[in-house]
Amino acid sequence: MEWKPLGELTSLITKGTTPKSFESSGISFIKTEAFDGTRINKNKLSYVGETIHRTFLKRSILEEGDILFTIAGATIGKSAVVTSDLLPANTNQALAIIRLHQTVNKKYVFYILRSNHMKEYIEKSAKGSAQPNLNLRQINEFCIPLPSPEEQTRIVAILDKFDALTSSITEGLPREIELRQKQYEYYRDLLLSFPKPDSEVAA
Repeated sequence: MEWKPLGELTSLITKGTTPKSFESSGISFIKTEAFDGTRINKNKLSYVGETIHRTFLKRSILEEGDILFTIAGATIGKSAVVTSDLLPANTNQALAIIRLHQTVNKKYVFYILRSNHMKEYIEKSAKGSAQPNLNLRQINEFCIPLPSPEEQTRIVAILDKFDALTSSITEGLPREIELRQKQYEYYRDLLLSFPKPDSEVAA
């Protein structure tokens, strides 16, 4: 099975910048604090003005379908997808902006980024650091396993059902919710477990 660096599947991998000040309304500015699971909570957004959005923050102008991936701090590895209702929007330097090619199965890559494969990559890359972080080069070099398009579609369909089921649990005992989440993560990682490339095994 083929493995490819994430950089080969994208048209853009970059990160944002933090403005000197924020506004009470205006252009959405997304921070990790706005992540609500794998979604972005509009009630937790910050805002910047139109001029700042188009000039100082032009590198981080987001598009629908962009994946935002936390690359620094205690929340490293958290991810969410930018939806049209959030736009126009920017983000800061703690989040990598991953813009996949149109031909790539975006949902499949999103699930890979949330899998145990990425967790292991973060641990390996951040080993010896006081605070875990990834740079853009490391994000570009992260290898994605690529089974056939049909298999990718099958995996996404299964995980979408698990994701919907887990997200629908808003009531119940905290322990019950936690167990359901762990069950979902177990099956997700099982589905996304592929033989590693020879180069990685040798390392």
